[in-house]
Amino acid sequence: MFSPLKLCVVGCGRVSGSHLDGIMEATDKIELAALVSRNSEKAASFQQKYGAGKIYSSLEYALDDPEIEAVDLCLPNHLHMDAVIKSLRAGKHVLVEKPMANTVAECEAMNRAARETGKTLMVGQSRRFFDAVLKSQKILDDGEIGDLVSITAFLFAYLESPPTDWWREKDKAGGLMIPIWGSHIIDYILWMFKEMPERVHCEACSVNSNWEGEDETTILLGFSGDRHATIKMSWNTRLAPEEAEWDGKGKMLNSSDIIYERYIQGTKGTLHLNDETKLSKNGQVILDGEQKPGNFALQIIEFADAIRENREPLTGGSRIIDVIRVQEAALRAIT
Repeated sequence: MFSPLKLCVVGCGRVSGSHLDGIMEATDKIELAALVSRNSEKAASFQQKYGAGKIYSSLEYALDDPEIEAVDLCLPNHLHMDAVIKSLRAGKHVLVEKPMANTVAECEAMNRAARETGKTLMVGQSRRFFDAVLKSQKILDDGEIGDLVSITAFLFAYLESPPTDWWREKDKAGGLMIPIWGSHIIDYILWMFKEMPERVHCEACSVNSNWEGEDETTILLGFSGDRHATIKMSWNTRLAPEEAEWDGKGKMLNSSDIIYERYIQGTKGTLHLNDETKLSKNGQVILDGEQKPGNFALQIIEFADAIRENREPLTGGSRIIDVIRVQEAALRAIT
């Protein structure tokens, strides 16, 4: 039986609450040793809510703490590379929120630092860690729907303004929809196809002047054997009354106000994922209901287990760099 991993969560912003909620479901695996935030009031509030052992005002101070074994970096996209490399070189294992980074070159530098230090680098592709998603992958691997032919993914929602200021700037966000949400879908597609696409085509534009990056996107990926995947995303699709609010975590407050679906077509059958919690095979529901434990809990458990077992995590940096390769190719196609 391994002792709990002593973890420091870096950042008390938009996404860190989901990470911390997951940690609270995995206290047999994780000890919340510290929080890092420049906002002392926010840090104190999170410390009281989640019971963190210490508070630091900077990453550098936390990295000097010998009791901390690993860091969970909940930082804006453009800060990922520097924080990851600094943490690895300080002897800490790293879980970094997706996307891994904004460019392939940044990811390569991060993976190089992980190899040189011998520390674990995992990317927070949190939407892999739903029971329905994991089940869909197993069904495909077991041959229950035959050979994979195509995947079609839709994400339709309405977002009036960004939940955090750095989303407004293309250089910081690395674009907009493609890294913020498309990275989840690209990750799923590559995981299911088990190969890189041979062709990447993308059409995208920005309709809303509240940000610089793309908010209407269509991506077509061509794989070997004339197989393909299509991704259509929009943050301009009005599905709810105008007073509806965005929760800042990737969904409208009401789940009926977003369409997030994937159709996985095989030679002998079809899988349908509705959001991440409902899975159907050939029209018959085989898994549905609230996710327990939560996907962020399963993600942090995988991080801790991979470290203790000295193995690469399911979403290790050496694997997830391929998501950024496709992301970069899609962004390059629209410039």
